[in-house]
Amino acid sequence: MPAFVNINRTILLGVAWTGTVAPGVGGAVAVTNTGTITTPQDISAFVKSGNPGSSVATQDVTTFGSGGFTQVIPGLRSGDDITFECVSDFAAATLYPIVQTTLGGLGAGVFLDIKAGSASRGSTNPSFAAFGFISAWTPAGGSVGDSAMASLTITISGRFADITG
Repeated sequence: MPAFVNINRTILLGVAWTGTVAPGVGGAVAVTNTGTITTPQDISAFVKSGNPGSSVATQDVTTFGSGGFTQVIPGLRSGDDITFECVSDFAAATLYPIVQTTLGGLGAGVFLDIKAGSASRGSTNPSFAAFGFISAWTPAGGSVGDSAMASLTITISGRFADITG
């Protein structure tokens, strides 16, 4: 049974981070990240879905003594790509100008900060922050008669940071 229902996730994007340790930049591996996005762009009003996640690669260490079973050990960890499925809009101060102009478009490095709700960061509303690159951007899609949709994919570089303060 879910503990909450997604109704107001906050998704912020920006090109600069303020604070002593930014997530993911330059291979940062700090367990505690501090700070926030400088001049964040809130794209929450356009996003229908997009979930942060991470994964670990596995390394096969199967030997003849493994009894016929595969044996693996954990390898490198990575932040998974995040694809935001969005309602498309080209008007001023909407998704298209935010991605193309403010963030720099395809290939641009961006910080992202995702919270379950709109309240301030805290133990019950942590931020999942990361650094990545806009690796795919489809500003307009959909079929005849459907709402115009956009797709924005950010490839994560480094680790996600769980920030509660």
